[in-house]
Amino acid sequence: MAQADYSKILHHDGDEPSTSSSLAPSIPDKGRFDRAWQWLSKMAGTTKGEYAPLIDRGKGTLELPRLTFRKVVVTVTLIVVSLGILGGILVSCLFRRNYVRVDASRWILEIPDSRNIRAYLQYYTNETHLAGSEADQQQADWTKQKFIEFGIRDTKIETYYPLLNYPLDRRLALVSGPPEFQYEASLEEKVVPEDESSSLPERTPTFHGYSKNGTAFGPVVYANYGRVEDFEYLVSQGVHLNGTIALMRYGGAFRGLKIRAAEQYGCIGALVYSDPLDDGPIGKEGFPHMNPPKPYPEGPWRSPSSVQRGSVQYNSILTGDPTTPGWAATKDAKRVPRDESPGVPQIPSLPLSYEDALPLLKATDGRGTCDGEGWRGGSSEVQYCSGPSEGYLDLVNIVEDKITPIWNVIGRIEGKEEPDRVVILGNHRDAWVFGAVDPSSGSAIMLELARTLGILLEKGWRPRRTIILASWDAEEFGMVGSTEWVEDHREWLNSQAVAYLNVDMAVAGPFFTAAASPSLNRLLYEVAALVPAPEDKNPYGHKTIYESWYDYTNRTQQTISPPPERPTIRSLGSGSDFVAFVSHVGVASMDIAFEGDYGIYHSNYDSFHWMEKFGDPTFAYHQAMCRIWGLLALRLADDRILPMSPRDYSAVIKDYVDRLADDDNSATYEPLVRAAKKLHKRARKFAKHQEELSEALQSYVDYDDTVLPPDMIASLNVTNQRAMYFERGFTSVEGLKGREWFKHIIYAPHMQTGYASQFFPAVADALASNSTEWIGEAIEQTAGGIRAAAEKLNSYDIGDDDDKDVSLL
Repeated sequence: MAQADYSKILHHDGDEPSTSSSLAPSIPDKGRFDRAWQWLSKMAGTTKGEYAPLIDRGKGTLELPRLTFRKVVVTVTLIVVSLGILGGILVSCLFRRNYVRVDASRWILEIPDSRNIRAYLQYYTNETHLAGSEADQQQADWTKQKFIEFGIRDTKIETYYPLLNYPLDRRLALVSGPPEFQYEASLEEKVVPEDESSSLPERTPTFHGYSKNGTAFGPVVYANYGRVEDFEYLVSQGVHLNGTIALMRYGGAFRGLKIRAAEQYGCIGALVYSDPLDDGPIGKEGFPHMNPPKPYPEGPWRSPSSVQRGSVQYNSILTGDPTTPGWAATKDAKRVPRDESPGVPQIPSLPLSYEDALPLLKATDGRGTCDGEGWRGGSSEVQYCSGPSEGYLDLVNIVEDKITPIWNVIGRIEGKEEPDRVVILGNHRDAWVFGAVDPSSGSAIMLELARTLGILLEKGWRPRRTIILASWDAEEFGMVGSTEWVEDHREWLNSQAVAYLNVDMAVAGPFFTAAASPSLNRLLYEVAALVPAPEDKNPYGHKTIYESWYDYTNRTQQTISPPPERPTIRSLGSGSDFVAFVSHVGVASMDIAFEGDYGIYHSNYDSFHWMEKFGDPTFAYHQAMCRIWGLLALRLADDRILPMSPRDYSAVIKDYVDRLADDDNSATYEPLVRAAKKLHKRARKFAKHQEELSEALQSYVDYDDTVLPPDMIASLNVTNQRAMYFERGFTSVEGLKGREWFKHIIYAPHMQTGYASQFFPAVADALASNSTEWIGEAIEQTAGGIRAAAEKLNSYDIGDDDDKDVSLL
């Protein structure tokens, strides 16, 4: 047995180890300890120590050792110091928390499993689940049970009762005019033998959500994309519109606003079809397209019989249940009659396939105007002339309008330190048919994220702030489930909501895209840089999602000069469940997705088979989205200082105001210029406060909040309160003129296109009206909102005033 080398054991006082040749370990000089003990004993008032005799030899009596004043002081001091050291050790052990948080980030990256997501998607897409249907309710119940099974036990279903409509009878036939043009539309999507779901009997008929019940009979007019400028062009060319049925192709504007424009210009019916130039295979070669430029099933693009269903609500005017505008559609809610609602059409409409639209284009060929710029679609068989047709079209759209229940699934993970601040993650569950991309890719990812968070809870993690997972219903009709929930919980959200993170069409391909409130841009960049880019469909070998996102931005936006320094983050407009949060309440929001060659939107072919063949065969991008969504939620729920940047937001506003003022060399926009400067100054000051507080908190990064000094806790609370309420300042109580449900004065859906975002919507709407009075009111309303947001950064602090540089430390 080898001898132990005890010579390396150092003395506690730092002396060199003993050079004794003995095998016994070296021990400190005993005399040194004796001398120390004697000094302590002397300071305590005696040199007798524990061996002092109990008999007083002079008196012959039994006495205890005397406790002098010095001895009491030294003894108490030693006890206090010892307890302090012990307390420090206990505090360090009890309140260190950094390791759990670091592990949480790692687990968010490691736990999500693409095989689970695939299985969840297979379940969600095994049958049609239109909002309000029996299958929709079954999927709501199943989603609730999965949340609970995964450890989110505080899960419930919240039921609302909006107006929805369902098809009863449809017909489209050209019944007069030259016999060679007469025909009966099939209004059906053909079965694809290799895609079993396309032959299921319960497929949803092709119809428009919230379309007007009724019929129309008249000639056909081709109106290109159905935008206001398209109808204006027809009027300028002398095309008669009154009493006609407008044929419009998808693209350029939201389908509901096409029908609104047709109605405004005197049309009595509307048809919206899918042209092969838009989401068909024509022109789909080269980057960013990564699949064959062929129609489904040979490629991912829309086939001739494929139909895009969808809502025709006027989404730039109103969102949610049209019979309860501004209040929740509870069971006994008061209601506006359907035809008195400003948000729905008053003329009947149908969606069409290219196959059913082609005979109508032939019927207008050579008639009216044929040379409109940008009016030609992808067919080589027709010239895309305006018409009107010689023959008359019979349009039948018989629908049942009814108040019906819908089901939102709400799961809650209670926060530990700040339970009254809430981060909300949402995805809608309902689909027009099977909805593999829209929305079930997001639904499947949400389930895997719920499972991941459940595992973290089992490991002892608790979020700092409350996290809510929301599976919305009836989004396809007009963001109904989320909007009714927001209207129902408006005051609570106004008080407690930190941010809303939306995932809808989560995965349709390999290209990451995002739209967000500018205060969240920096967070998006940071998280994207942490998530590995999947190897599948990654020909350039990008290492992270951020790299591939940046490359995609540069390749698809080559007209921008100079090239963007960072990936593009779009502004929020409309089209998904973030609308009520940001536009109605002023909650900072984002919408994230992986885009790609998605040509089967809202059709029978948005199926599990399409996803496995073209969208994401390995489900690696579903897994990546789960990681991104999870890390975003973790940062917003767990970071001590909310990762939100009002300074970034203010820079966007200032840049836009400066350009607006430069374009119009007048004093018209002076109120906006002054308000933007004030906000920018306040936001820079606030950013400095955030940085100072962050630096001060570095000393406590490993400890629980209970060891933070009270003034630091107060400063942290004020800072986070300001950050989360900042966007609320941009909301106006009176709302936008003519569309009062929309309250946000920085962003709103574009009045004429719907999906796209309109910057300074009140000003834009007023400028379109050419009313000097309205323009002035809109500028003042917008400037007031900017000033209100600036005040949000300077409130919640006693003694704060307009110019005082309040320290948060």
